[in-house]
Amino acid sequence: MRDRTCPATRLGERGFSMIEMLMTAFILAVGLLGLAMLQTMSLRAGRGGQSLTTAVHVAEAVLDQVELEGRMSWLNRTQLNPLTAVNALPSPFYLSLAKGGTMLQHFNLHGNPPDTTSASPAVSQPFFKVVTTRVDDVGTANGVGQLSDYSVLVTFSDNANTVPRQVVVTRRILHG
Repeated sequence: MRDRTCPATRLGERGFSMIEMLMTAFILAVGLLGLAMLQTMSLRAGRGGQSLTTAVHVAEAVLDQVELEGRMSWLNRTQLNPLTAVNALPSPFYLSLAKGGTMLQHFNLHGNPPDTTSASPAVSQPFFKVVTTRVDDVGTANGVGQLSDYSVLVTFSDNANTVPRQVVVTRRILHG
């Protein structure tokens, strides 16, 4: 006897079969796993971008210190302000680099010198390797002082990328 409510179907053809349900569940599971992997990759990329931004800030901070030393020495050399000698600076060691000379420093994850007394690895462990180089002396400024190119290379490896990453920032500094 036929079912009069649905004349085109037979009794054995109603609903989904077990194989159809399993295939649907499999396709849904693969899609959800793909979304989970995308979320994980997105979080890693965000952390890598943060490390790159901090590396640029570290390089700029080092070059700002070089430029500060250069300005102070320029003022001393031109005697515009004889009270601001280079040796009055807390640590005038960038200008003392010879042409081609380099200086190695380390900074923690936050861009500060490592604090070995801290229990936090983000503060106590070196994360950024910074090499400052006096690349070249390019000339004099009006017969007084020197123009020099300084370059800062920051190298780091974060969890998002096992390959070491590098940032290079160069600036021309006028100094006495």
